Amino acid sequence: MVNEEDSKPLLKKIILNATRAALKGFIMLLLTYLLPTLIIGALASPDMPFEMPLEYTPLVYIFSAIVVFFTVVTELFSGTILRYAFSVGRALVLMMFFIYALNGGILTSTIQIPGQQLAIQILANLKALLAVLILLNVLGLAKSMLEATNFLARKVETT
Repeated sequence: MVNEEDSKPLLKKIILNATRAALKGFIMLLLTYLLPTLIIGALASPDMPFEMPLEYTPLVYIFSAIVVFFTVVTELFSGTILRYAFSVGRALVLMMFFIYALNGGILTSTIQIPGQQLAIQILANLKALLAVLILLNVLGLAKSMLEATNFLARKVETT
């Protein structure tokens, strides 16, 4: 049987983790979705509207969803080994996302000039940026694995 006195600290810890997860998730939503949306909206002027190319708009939503999801889940499972498993998963998912979003490092976009039949085609080589993003995620992956090893070593020492 579960003792009611033993379940109170556990319930308190779960509520604390859920509150912290919700707060951090909201902050990450502000930073990864609302702030970029407001900045892009501020760049627009009445005479020269500025809009993100349509093919990249869903990627902003997907990036925000990935970051918010993994932030919330890692906070919910703080104090367990699952936190580190989700941290490793976040690093792997973000690496795949950046490779997909940056199209392997080569971005192309066509901008149609309003009122004219001219179009500007832009080609950007972002392989260096992609390499830096992947390297940062590999470092995050290694950090998460070392933290998981440390967590398990401390767990073994105490038992």
